[in-house]
Amino acid sequence: MTMDEKQLSNFIFAPDEELKSYSDSFESRARDRFVAFVKEMFELGSSDEYGTMFHADRIVINKRNRRILDYIEVTALIDRVEVISLNAEVTERLIEIITNEKGFETVHHDEANSKITIPLPPLTFNQQLELNDAAIAKLGQLERTFFGVKSQTGQQIKKGIENEYITQVDAAKVSKEIDQIIEHYLFNARLFAIAKREIIMGSFKPKTDLEIELYPQISPAKDFFTAAAAAQSKPPQEPEEDMTMVE
Repeated sequence: MTMDEKQLSNFIFAPDEELKSYSDSFESRARDRFVAFVKEMFELGSSDEYGTMFHADRIVINKRNRRILDYIEVTALIDRVEVISLNAEVTERLIEIITNEKGFETVHHDEANSKITIPLPPLTFNQQLELNDAAIAKLGQLERTFFGVKSQTGQQIKKGIENEYITQVDAAKVSKEIDQIIEHYLFNARLFAIAKREIIMGSFKPKTDLEIELYPQISPAKDFFTAAAAAQSKPPQEPEEDMTMVE
């Protein structure tokens, strides 16, 4: 999935006044890492093998041999695979492939929304725990990254003071701004992590004081994941015909 800061605009740091150059550079790097983190959280647990299972399948349309992926949009989620197909002929052949060649016994066809849903076996408890632990680990990695970048910026500021590129007063302001940026992105990253853990486990019971404080605030993050999944299910456009003829 393509995810960028525009989609995450409600979670991006918005300063009350223009940042100092060092702070602005830090915010840019922190923002990039935050966006990447949210993307990783969204994709955590999705089954890549299901997302690519139609890669080699082809279909003959109007005597032309086409890749079936040219006509469908596949979204692999934790509990299901959703396939959007706008072509009735493709849909009919696709259902045959899913049941006869891919081995899935249950297939739901929503004609009104041009969507085929393939339920996946539920995650085992051990799989849920592994994904839950992975979400926690990714959050910890992001936190370490933020403070690593802060340390690098601190070294740059120190050199800037020595070379008189920045005053002590401005350096103190930069330090305060960086702390605010870290606080903002870590707050939102923790919301996304808790939201994902709840999605994975089916429920979430806060254990720490911080989790107790944050859990009631996860709705925006959870709603974002829901909207992102829905966006992946939008119908694809019909492809242009190629010239590969089948006699």
